[in-house]
Amino acid sequence: MLKVVSFVINILAVYVAVVSMGATVQIRNTKAKLPYVQHVLYDEQNEGPVCSFDEKCGTIQEFDNVEDSLDANYTVAHCGECGACSTWNDMELQYSTRDDLAERAQDCAKKSLFGSIEDLQKCLEDDIGWTSDCALCWAEDIVCTKKFCTFIFLQSQITNQLANFEVNPDAITSATCEEANCEAGNPGHFVRCSGSTRRRMNIISDIARPPEQQCQIVGIPDNNQTGYPDWGAFFTPPC
Repeated sequence: MLKVVSFVINILAVYVAVVSMGATVQIRNTKAKLPYVQHVLYDEQNEGPVCSFDEKCGTIQEFDNVEDSLDANYTVAHCGECGACSTWNDMELQYSTRDDLAERAQDCAKKSLFGSIEDLQKCLEDDIGWTSDCALCWAEDIVCTKKFCTFIFLQSQITNQLANFEVNPDAITSATCEEANCEAGNPGHFVRCSGSTRRRMNIISDIARPPEQQCQIVGIPDNNQTGYPDWGAFFTPPC
């Protein structure tokens, strides 16, 4: 019996050591990529292209900048180019799932761990409600995250930090690793694929972010004087 216990302890020690070494490499690579991500996604996000609409549930169109959008009497829905998730259905979901979206996407990743990307896409459609093209963007992002952030994820399990989705260069989480590797073209293109994201719609979510990563030119009124668009009132009722 003592030999069995000793064997199990040794196996666990090897597992922890391997995970720790792998996480160290992934954390170093993540930190090296973060300045590029900051530049591509955030430094000029309020000056560049915008995705706008003419009326609620109406036409959604991309403009070169906020000024062109306003000149056409369109309201800015989010910073950046329109993408697969820049639909009324998907933008409403960005708001309504703001408090648990990361966890729900993580659940789909677990359910489809040994399945195909099509299985993962279907889970994201069925369990969250994304449209098919938007769900594919999310599925590709999850596959990318598995490839580049698995050891950080496993380490978070060991340290009981699995639900920590903070994005912070001083505390590298799975969410930070995903952003560094899978969002800005190095190599994943999640933001370009999806178009709308909660930070681009200036929605506070379950992923803690610094204020400079939130789009500041969304045209939805701040009815509650919170400093953020009142998407709740806008999507009542939803499209």
